[in-house]
Amino acid sequence: MPQMTKASAPHPFPDPARLMSFEFMAVCAISVLAFSNIAIFYGFYSYLTDLGIAPAWRGPLLALEPLTALIVRPFLGRYLTLQNSVRFMRVGMALATAALMSYPFATSIPLLACVRVLHGMGFVTVVTGLMGTLVAVLPREKTAQGFGLFSVTILLPYAIMPPFVEVLLPHLASHGEAYALAAPLMLPAFLLLVPLGRRTCALAAALPASHLERPGWDEVRAALRSAGVLLLVAANFCLVAAHAIVFFFMRDFATGLGASNPGAFFTCSNAATIAVRVLGGRILDRMNKGLALQLTFLALAVLVPLFAYAGLPMVLLALAALYGTGMALTMPLVNSSMMAISPPRLRVYNANLLMIAVDAGFFVGPFVGGAIMAADLGHSVLFAVSGAIMLAAGVCVRPVARVMRLHEDR
Repeated sequence: MPQMTKASAPHPFPDPARLMSFEFMAVCAISVLAFSNIAIFYGFYSYLTDLGIAPAWRGPLLALEPLTALIVRPFLGRYLTLQNSVRFMRVGMALATAALMSYPFATSIPLLACVRVLHGMGFVTVVTGLMGTLVAVLPREKTAQGFGLFSVTILLPYAIMPPFVEVLLPHLASHGEAYALAAPLMLPAFLLLVPLGRRTCALAAALPASHLERPGWDEVRAALRSAGVLLLVAANFCLVAAHAIVFFFMRDFATGLGASNPGAFFTCSNAATIAVRVLGGRILDRMNKGLALQLTFLALAVLVPLFAYAGLPMVLLALAALYGTGMALTMPLVNSSMMAISPPRLRVYNANLLMIAVDAGFFVGPFVGGAIMAADLGHSVLFAVSGAIMLAAGVCVRPVARVMRLHEDR
């Protein structure tokens, strides 16, 4: 399949005049609210321990929500269009709200498994709808900046919610009550869907019918065979799997170091990520994306194993800031690279392929991490494995760097 050049490739949607449109800002606001109900689960492993869940079950229960998303998303992505993207979000929010309100009552393995599956189905449906709308409203020349700003809305809850929940927990009976208290966050998201739905329908009505058709399986298979697509999906999977290990197991490690607020690790790392993406967002579209990804993954592969040797909470927080700086470059560059090498009609589908990799990473990461901790191998092995997975991501993007250079030369 011939590579489509940046200049000649038709865009599947009218190119928005500016990045900061109502549609983009509404998608970002909904994203903040949606990811807030995931960010509060940073202590879920500890909660399962408090409930007396056997160590062998903790990893699988952690992984069950993203596993559900991994199974469901390919089917959702096949039927997603701009016309129904808001409907996807509305249904997903209803399911996620029901799951959040159920956590205080789920204290056994079967009940927890059911709630995790329900939560996974709701969250994946919301995010699938978000991606369908986001790809339609990003200006072509600002995809990396747009994805960078959108990713800030994903990270902001991870910077705010963990320390906030730590302050709240002494006044609650359990983490389960904290999860239920996140349910009202869906109300303002529901309200935003009303004007966003009207605007996306108006945009869809202005498009040719061919631009709203779902891609055929022949197109999908051809796109998957094109250079770079599967490699970027693999790199995103490795990135998220490595990050999921850090995310789910850092609380216990930081507590063991004597940190007064274990959630501060995420505040420092995500504050650094947000600062880099907001202040340097415009540079992302001008840099050599392939080379930047290789160097960033290499740096993260060296950095993450060093967490185990921090020794003091303040040293760990300094490493957290470096970690956040590295993570600041990865997600927007991977997504922008995918948009650059994807055929126009498959940009929405390929964006969701990257999200499938996110689901797979959040399944494999906790599963592997749980197995390491259940075997009493310790945090040094845990973070070393995470670093090795980051290195694998760098290996995946090396050939993509050549594809990106060919694309830019054309």
